[in-house]
Amino acid sequence: MAAKPVAKLTFEQALEELEGIVTELERGESPLEDAIARFERGTALARRCEDRLNEADAKIAVLLQEGSRVVEVDLATGEPISEREDPGEDPAKDATQAAPSGRPEPPFEHDDEDIPF
Repeated sequence: MAAKPVAKLTFEQALEELEGIVTELERGESPLEDAIARFERGTALARRCEDRLNEADAKIAVLLQEGSRVVEVDLATGEPISEREDPGEDPAKDATQAAPSGRPEPPFEHDDEDIPF
């Protein structure tokens, strides 16, 4: 049975076949000519996986936080897709905000004896 053209494979199909080729080549039991052909196919599969990941990355929206708003942005165009209020904590609050004593609290405290070196 002839192998399916690499360009027709889904990411998952290409990755599964690539993993099989890697395992086969790591065993080192194939004749040289077969190993070279499998390596070439593996290289094409790796490129296909990378291309599919890049395509997916371009389609993923990024969440950006602006004050108390969350703005979803399309990576390809940079245009906002949606906007909503952030249900989380106030982003203006940070570790240096004044404590009840009036002095800023350090982000954490440590004892030099806790360091293992």
